[in-house]
Amino acid sequence: MDSGVGGLTVLKQLVKVLPNESYLFVGDQANLPYGQKSSNQVKRLTKRIADYMLEQHVKMFVIACNTSTAASLTYLQQVLPIPVIGVIAPGSESAVKVSATGQIGVIATNGTVRSKDYQRLINELNPDSQVYALGCPEFVTMVEQGLAGTQAAQVAVNNRLAYFSDLPIDTLVMGCTHFPVLSQEIRNVVGEGVNLVDPGIATAQKVADYLAKHHQFRDPNHSKPTNQFYTTGKPASFAVIADKLLGTRVSADHLDI
Repeated sequence: MDSGVGGLTVLKQLVKVLPNESYLFVGDQANLPYGQKSSNQVKRLTKRIADYMLEQHVKMFVIACNTSTAASLTYLQQVLPIPVIGVIAPGSESAVKVSATGQIGVIATNGTVRSKDYQRLINELNPDSQVYALGCPEFVTMVEQGLAGTQAAQVAVNNRLAYFSDLPIDTLVMGCTHFPVLSQEIRNVVGEGVNLVDPGIATAQKVADYLAKHHQFRDPNHSKPTNQFYTTGKPASFAVIADKLLGTRVSADHLDI
């Protein structure tokens, strides 16, 4: 699940690693953006999607949203009868692994920055690291509006990421699943010398590792895998952006929960 279409960047990585699995994706566009809401609000919104997923008999719940992960991961791991995996821990681990200096930037929603989860996890993994976190809520809006790749998007990214111009970061975590959609704009600002971390890549590997360890891979001989897409917003608007992100035609249905 995600607050909107950004979580499709995680789904894309999952399909690469686990092409024989079936997926059900819910984008909660009716309640976008999550990053401006309170932690309790986000927890309630995420829980109702998790409950819907359980009704569909899923075997794992992936929170493909950093804000939702910060607000509800621990809680949902306690109350749901299935494994729950978020994106912040995998992203933190990747950042520490690729950073040579321990000087790490994090861009995320305001809600994720307020949670300080990235700062805490990165510092736990490398106590000598220095984390610089910046809220970039307008990036989410740009992606949801299909503005990635436009001059307007580049100008907005230039302005916001000027914050890092005098900071000695060698790694930047795209701590919102919408942000990899703007990876070229971000790369244009930070340059080739900075590692860009997409937590979705490490999250997909974590899902694969869990399924392998617990012998829960789907039997490829059972039936053809399926992908189902739902949005609490407008299916047509969702499909336009989803087509671009996934590189294939997407048909979405409206979900009223």
